[in-house]
Amino acid sequence: MKCELCQSNINHQWQLRDFYDFSVYKQPFICEMCYDNFQQIDPQIACLECQGVTVGKYCVDCQQWFKQGFPKIHNQSLFKYDSQMKRYFKAYKFEGGYHLRDVFKQAIQQRLIKANVDMIVPIPITTDTFLERQFNQVTGWLEGIPFDEILICREVRKDKQSRKTRRERLLMKQPFTLCQSDKKLANQKICLVDDVYTTGRTLRHAAQCLIVAGALEVTSLTLAR
Repeated sequence: MKCELCQSNINHQWQLRDFYDFSVYKQPFICEMCYDNFQQIDPQIACLECQGVTVGKYCVDCQQWFKQGFPKIHNQSLFKYDSQMKRYFKAYKFEGGYHLRDVFKQAIQQRLIKANVDMIVPIPITTDTFLERQFNQVTGWLEGIPFDEILICREVRKDKQSRKTRRERLLMKQPFTLCQSDKKLANQKICLVDDVYTTGRTLRHAAQCLIVAGALEVTSLTLAR
C-alpha cells in the first residue's frame, strides 16, 4: 500500500501483540515519516487564547477580539497549518478522502476527553457544501463519541472560507443559529470543534451564539492553527 501523501510504500512491521488482537486490523493510510512531519504547536511560544505564535501572553489579534466584546474561547490546536497539513486537507477535505479521518481521529478524541466538558459541538458546514462533499470533515473525527450538532449555518450558500481573504473573513456577519431549543444549553460547558483556526471569526461567532443561548462556558479545539 502507498502513502496517500508522499506515495511511498508503507511496510507494516508486525509485532507479537498483532497476533493476539482480534479486532479488525486497519492499514495505515500515511507513512510514519509523513505523520512525523506534522508539526505540533509549542505551547511555550503560543498565545494562551488562540495558539498562534506570540511573544506575549496574548497575540495582537486576540487582544482585538477582547476589545470587541467577544468571549474568550481558550482555543487549543494540535498542529501547525503548514504545507504538510495542507496536503492532508487537500486529500481529506477537498478530494473526498473520508477514510483519512482516521489519521487524526484518535489524537482529537483524546484531547477532547481531557477537556472535561458537558457537550462537544462541531462547527457545521452549509447544505451546499455537504451536497458537494458528502461529509463534514469535523464530524468525521468525532465518529464513535457523543457530540451534538446544534448549530446550523444561516446562509443557504456561502463562499468557501479557503477562498476568502483575511479581511473578508473578519468582516463576516454572524453565520450561525441554533437548530433546537436553547434550554438544553443552560449552564453547559461546551467545546467547539473545527478543522483550522485561521482568523478565529468562525469560532467566536459560534461561541457567541452558544453563550447568548445560555451556555456557561465555551472553549474550542481545532486540528490546525
